[in-house]
Amino acid sequence: MSVKTPDSQGKFWDSMSEQTQPVAEALRLVESLFSVTDIQGRDVLDAGCGAGDFTLALQSLGARHVTAFDFSAGRMHELARSNPSGSYAQASLSELPYTAESFDLIWAWGVLHYVPDTRNALKEIARTLRPGGCAIIHTLRKGFWSSLELGSRNVLSRTPQRLQPLALNAGERVIPLMSRLMTGRSAAQQTSKTIRQKLLERLFVPTTLTTFSLPDLASGLGDWLEVQEVHPPVPDLFKRDMSITVIARKRA
Repeated sequence: MSVKTPDSQGKFWDSMSEQTQPVAEALRLVESLFSVTDIQGRDVLDAGCGAGDFTLALQSLGARHVTAFDFSAGRMHELARSNPSGSYAQASLSELPYTAESFDLIWAWGVLHYVPDTRNALKEIARTLRPGGCAIIHTLRKGFWSSLELGSRNVLSRTPQRLQPLALNAGERVIPLMSRLMTGRSAAQQTSKTIRQKLLERLFVPTTLTTFSLPDLASGLGDWLEVQEVHPPVPDLFKRDMSITVIARKRA
């Protein structure tokens, strides 16, 4: 195990009690995009590893080595203690502590929209990816629902700390009812995360969230990468099409 700790943000994620995504669900998502032979013997970067569900899934599929980093020092160090076979760093996607062309596969799932400098983050993905390698980027999609949600976030994120529990409690009551009315399904059938966690990480996270279109991602990654939108089986609360997933392949 190796751990580096450069200065970075992460206090919010350290303080948040996150419900860990089941490794089986992470494994299902990885396998929907890659075969085992695509991962076996590869050097992989898990960007924004969180509690390490994708780190563990990628290791179980035979990656030669999985390197992981996160904003959150607490969660990252906990993962490093429980899974010492990887390499870990507290870092930002916009300033990676890795040399050029270090990885065959970069897994950036649900992290890019939280990064303050998304332009540099996309350049860093392109820089650290080896020729012939590929990156998976799953992030927020530009559109009506994203604009509505982020507009709500701009208001709620300014809520005094003492009033935030009231807003969270209201959301936990209203959203399950809306889910039943709009889709005929419970919220739990549409996402593995709790309603409270979804509200915290979208509406109360202390940073400006960014949304993307396919041309935005292709332009940011540069001419050396071919970018294609894919459609893995991602839970989508209210069927709002809030996310976009791409595979970016770097020309050999």
